[in-house]
Amino acid sequence: MGTSSVTASPTSPLSAASSNLWSQYACGPNELTGTDNRLYERHLVLDNVVDPAVLGPRERFEAIARTVRDILAERWINTETTYTRENPKRIYYLSMEFLIGRSLANNVTNLLLDPAVKQLVKDRDLDWLGVLEEEPDAGLGNGGLGRLAACFLDSMATMQLPAVGYGLRYEYGIFKQAIRDGWQQEQPDN
Repeated sequence: MGTSSVTASPTSPLSAASSNLWSQYACGPNELTGTDNRLYERHLVLDNVVDPAVLGPRERFEAIARTVRDILAERWINTETTYTRENPKRIYYLSMEFLIGRSLANNVTNLLLDPAVKQLVKDRDLDWLGVLEEEPDAGLGNGGLGRLAACFLDSMATMQLPAVGYGLRYEYGIFKQAIRDGWQQEQPDN
């Protein structure tokens, strides 16, 4: 089998800086939008199997979130490959909870995807704040120590430290608690 080179179409909304970022991320021909390998349009259509004209804000949020997740997955694999090759000491942060909040805007910023997402929003006439409001808040903590744990993870990522956060997996997520007769009683917090 022969190999073929893939180039972005001339109508691609990506600037030279974004193209360099794509190359740095080693994402291959997958671009955020505007080409035959567009991720957003693929998720919008293929995940819902419906004409995009009838889809609402929730489906558009999910398509963007999955697109960003795809790029994040590529980066994760590259990072793990580097860790395997370099064998650095790793940090394992154990916490009962992580109050990370909403992830989409944070992931777009951290992956340096702002220019591409702004172009996507402009080209598709999307309400970006409306899209962001579709994301539910991750119920992984009640505050305080959970927020502190999330801040530690953000700091370690910013410092490019090989760190992983571990927590407990609840069957029902966060729970409500009450003290009755001196004893703690838990109930699921749906």
